[in-house]
Amino acid sequence: MTARKRGGRQRGGQPSARGFRPGKEPTHLKKQRAKAHLGSDASWLQKQTMEAVAGRSPGEVRAMVQRWSLWLMAAAVLLAGVGVFTLTWNAWVGAVVFVLSIVLLFLGYRLRRQGSGLVDMAESLQ
Repeated sequence: MTARKRGGRQRGGQPSARGFRPGKEPTHLKKQRAKAHLGSDASWLQKQTMEAVAGRSPGEVRAMVQRWSLWLMAAAVLLAGVGVFTLTWNAWVGAVVFVLSIVLLFLGYRLRRQGSGLVDMAESLQ
């Protein structure tokens, strides 16, 4: 009997789900494996990031990051435009709208900067 028939390790040293080829497991099984790899002492944000990235290809993650950062930047520009009009109506409301646009701009910038790390994470989870 060979090592493979006796339950030995397969290619890459990673156990796969029973009945599936390595790398072809369903998404929910990939997410479970990624959560187990993360550990119990991980923060909520780390768990949510792992949930968003697990089961996706690096190309899908790259497209997702680009799409989200584009929408965040567009929303920031739109809110800045709305802020100009609200300044004529009420200074406090205009200031709040401008602060919200700056927050969205910052989030889009941070997402774009961390996109390569998310793509690397998706590659490591496959």
